[in-house]
Amino acid sequence: METKVDELFSTLGVQFDVFETPSEIAEVKCHGIIRYLPEFMQKMGAKKGQYVWTSQSSWMEFRKNELEAWLVDVPIGEHIIIIGSQKDMEINYQCPEGVMLDLWDKEKLALLIGYSVLESNSDEQTPLSEEIENTPEVAVEKIERTFQVIKNKSNLCLKSHINPNDSLELLGISQVPCQPILLELSFWLIKGNLIGPENSIEEREWIVLEDNFSGEITLQDDLSFISSIPNLPILQISSKNSREKIQNNLNKLCDERRHESISTSELNSGKLLRWWKLDNKSIESMPKKVLLPSWLFISPIEGKKIINGLNGNVIDYKGELKGIP
Repeated sequence: METKVDELFSTLGVQFDVFETPSEIAEVKCHGIIRYLPEFMQKMGAKKGQYVWTSQSSWMEFRKNELEAWLVDVPIGEHIIIIGSQKDMEINYQCPEGVMLDLWDKEKLALLIGYSVLESNSDEQTPLSEEIENTPEVAVEKIERTFQVIKNKSNLCLKSHINPNDSLELLGISQVPCQPILLELSFWLIKGNLIGPENSIEEREWIVLEDNFSGEITLQDDLSFISSIPNLPILQISSKNSREKIQNNLNKLCDERRHESISTSELNSGKLLRWWKLDNKSIESMPKKVLLPSWLFISPIEGKKIINGLNGNVIDYKGELKGIP
């Protein structure tokens, strides 16, 4: 765990003063005194000048006797001990005079890991348009090529451009900590024909995003992905009658009104709006799961809420959270 935590702090940009780092005490290692830390860690309760320690007892339970042995020799000051093997720790202890201690459990470690994964992937995010440019298809519409890239990918994770602090500030609760998670959404790859004037037929492809957390079904065309999926908890929600729901919304999404030039003489010309309607009998559809980085937080008034990583909207918490380390 010790090397992993050092890598974790490095990824997060945490800087330590280490010239006076205490030696290991009762299998608890000190990483140094915080000199710089990111804002989200401040919201978790960390601060400059604190000693940061981690339990070296692997995944074994950290008990009261280990903590009391540590308290005997710990230097005066403020301290954090990260104990990644336990959740909801209930250890009764009394600090010596001049010593203040905060125990961080498995859930807080999961927050740190989640943020570090998002940070480490921030420079590796690959716009889908770049992947499309390497697709060996010539003279094909961007949406059609995007369609093929999604179809051929086995694991999909969208890039989020949202800063969760902006959403929290709008609610007036900017100090509330957020836990990064992944929402499981669905792409629907739709093929079909548009029927235009004089029964003209045009073959088309569409990418529809089904977001059951927001209750929204939208067309997508300009997408970018994270190159590797973050190791974060995944929030899933059961979806009933999805195919039927998508089918019922396709005309609203896909039908088009186009300006078409008309000319009756050299002096009389103009444009006319003409409908191109989806031929429902021609529709082929295929679902594809896609993950979306988002954030879970607890509102002081409404309880658990989600910040949607696609648009920054705050939505109700629902579904089942899986994959917590």
